[in-house]
Amino acid sequence: MPSPRWLLFVVVLIVLTGCGRGGGAAARGARRSASRSMERAFANLRRDAARDRLLPAKALTRPRSVFRYTSPAQAAREAKVGIPARSHFTSRAGPGRPLSGSAAQKRYGLPRIPLVRERITLPAGQPVRAGRAIGGSPGIGELTSPKPLPPGAVRGSVRLKKGK
Repeated sequence: MPSPRWLLFVVVLIVLTGCGRGGGAAARGARRSASRSMERAFANLRRDAARDRLLPAKALTRPRSVFRYTSPAQAAREAKVGIPARSHFTSRAGPGRPLSGSAAQKRYGLPRIPLVRERITLPAGQPVRAGRAIGGSPGIGELTSPKPLPPGAVRGSVRLKKGK
């Protein structure tokens, strides 16, 4: 689902370029470009959901620390009530400075620029599906879990820089 900020950008672009009154070649090109990028985002989400259904879930033999990139509102909600089933995580969490929001979006193929990185501990026995991040950088993996996680799984969160 495209973010409200992206849709506002498209509307402003249409108004400024005169697309509503017939517009010119530049306006038509801008409109096509915006619709193509939204189509790609939806296609990636559909492919990701279809792939997740086909992957087998395996129980973790020991606890694993992972990251989850999300919005501040979603992070606050997950810290209180837990993480819902079928949520996406990075394959592992390592030390170091967090990626910027735009770098995380490119690396993991996220539909929106995340503003928060959560550190999550997946407990031993938690079923997970391991796969590649569709729409992300080559060779980057991700995990999904068919079961929800309790609020205690969220170990902390860090605000991200937006990036370019």
